[in-house]
Amino acid sequence: MMAASRTLIMALAIAATMVVELAMATNYTVGDSGGWEIGPDYQTWASSKNFSIGDVLIFVYSANHDVLEVNEPDFSSCSASNPIEKHTDGNTAITLLTSGKRFFICGVPGHCLAGMKVEIDTLATPSPPPSSMAMPPSPPPEVTPSSPPPTSSPAVPTSPPASPPKAATKPPAKSPLAPPPDSNASPPAPPTEPTPPPSAPESPIPPFPFDQPLIPSAAPKPPPPPPSSAYKCSFRLYLSVGFTFVVIMLLFI
Repeated sequence: MMAASRTLIMALAIAATMVVELAMATNYTVGDSGGWEIGPDYQTWASSKNFSIGDVLIFVYSANHDVLEVNEPDFSSCSASNPIEKHTDGNTAITLLTSGKRFFICGVPGHCLAGMKVEIDTLATPSPPPSSMAMPPSPPPEVTPSSPPPTSSPAVPTSPPASPPKAATKPPAKSPLAPPPDSNASPPAPPTEPTPPPSAPESPIPPFPFDQPLIPSAAPKPPPPPPSSAYKCSFRLYLSVGFTFVVIMLLFI
């Protein structure tokens, strides 16, 4: 009972391994776009691939070709008399189930000698998944730019600029025609400063006349001219008539 259980477990493990390998398998079209025809360099094509267990070889060819799997001596001599397998369907898929070398030729006379032969070396480990199935690389971590260092302001000189040196005063040159100084003469008097002129005394401000009206009175009117002689005669006439009228009124009363 124990032996049967162990055998079953080993069979399941092998089956699981084969399933994983088949799931990771890669399909290779022999000759790529050139297919299984006369012309492509199949040895160069095979050396550029990494074949692993579970990968699939796909031969695409026309009706005037076939696919023969042969042993190594027949591969070297291009002998098609004793093939291991023969395929003529025009679209042959061969799964690589074991590691090691396998040899394929075209059995049509002259085609193997023309270059229709390929040697496949299968590795024991499965090949990595193709680039189309590979996960995209994770983006690099985003680098946060550090704060820029503070720009230093230009140094301001604290000390005031030095004042330019004063020009040395030279004593006046002596005239060659001037007489020699007299030792007995009294020294010259120092120059006197001019006295400023006396300023005029300020006049006192007169007091405000509060007893006078603020508004100035109008100018006196000139006396009326004396009445003329005609005016005097008419006045006397009017006066006589009026007096006579008053006397008459008094008599009738």
